Amino acid sequence: MPVMLDYCQMKNKLGLFIAVLLIASIPALAAVKPTPKKAPAKPKPAVKTAVKPAPKKPIEWAAKVNGDIISMELFNKRFEAAIKEITKKISIEAAEAQGTIKNTKIAIIEQMIEAVILLQWAEREGLEVSDSTIKARISQIKKSFPTAHEFHKSLAEQGMTVEDLQRDVKKQIIIAKLVDMRAKALAVTDEEIKAFYDKNIELYSQKEKVRLSQLLLKDWEEIQAERLKVTSGGKFPGEDIGLVEKGQLPVPDDSLFSLEPGQLSEILSGEAGYYVFRMEEKVPARETKFDDVKDSIRKFILQEKGRTQYMKDLKAEKANAKITLNEKLGILF
Repeated sequence: MPVMLDYCQMKNKLGLFIAVLLIASIPALAAVKPTPKKAPAKPKPAVKTAVKPAPKKPIEWAAKVNGDIISMELFNKRFEAAIKEITKKISIEAAEAQGTIKNTKIAIIEQMIEAVILLQWAEREGLEVSDSTIKARISQIKKSFPTAHEFHKSLAEQGMTVEDLQRDVKKQIIIAKLVDMRAKALAVTDEEIKAFYDKNIELYSQKEKVRLSQLLLKDWEEIQAERLKVTSGGKFPGEDIGLVEKGQLPVPDDSLFSLEPGQLSEILSGEAGYYVFRMEEKVPARETKFDDVKDSIRKFILQEKGRTQYMKDLKAEKANAKITLNEKLGILF
């Protein structure tokens, strides 16, 4: 704007000429702008080459059961654990010579096939085993070990993981459910129960028992002196051997069972030396009445019948299953 103001105030030609020159120069001045610095070109992103994931290696299978696969990896793990236990007792050469290795492989693959058949069978039957039930059972198993370390060590020695144990526990629960299902469909008569009771009466009767303390010495004169001390009021130096039945002692024992609590036996001779016994307690013979065990016998017989029926059904399931063995294992059969 300073240039335009000067132009309006000029009255003479010279001033007009100068003004024209100045005005004429304006477009040129406006056109000549300092060239702006170019921003550095951004590097073009590298073209990413699509990396195809490596194809998954197909699982080597040991057996196929109605389309379900048992992996060779799992079979080998079970077999290696079994061989480790076997070779603690005999050499690998002896195991091979005796056919133990072959028989072990057969037993393992048969067990694994049966487990798959059971799971398939249970699914058809609509049987379910909840995770909480499996966890509760495993918790019980853990309690039988002094520490968690011992529990996991035992699993490792058997070539098993906790997941393997979960599968085995599930299998056992399913078997119990299948047996119960078959038992519920069966019946047991009173005649069957009574016949079982009469045949197994020893299970429901208790023989006479006695609890004794025993003194054993090698020398006759020494044990004679010890017995005399006791009969004169001294303390009996023997040890309590617990409850025993007739025929369980190392000496003829008919006379012992006629003693009363607190009485001493005569000196008795055995292979280990000379004995003196003191009667501590007598437990008379006892028989459980039929009516008291009738219900428990009924349940037992039902379970046995259910198990027998289950085994028949399992045999049929195996016979009808489509089982294919890897040629590495097929040569075993």
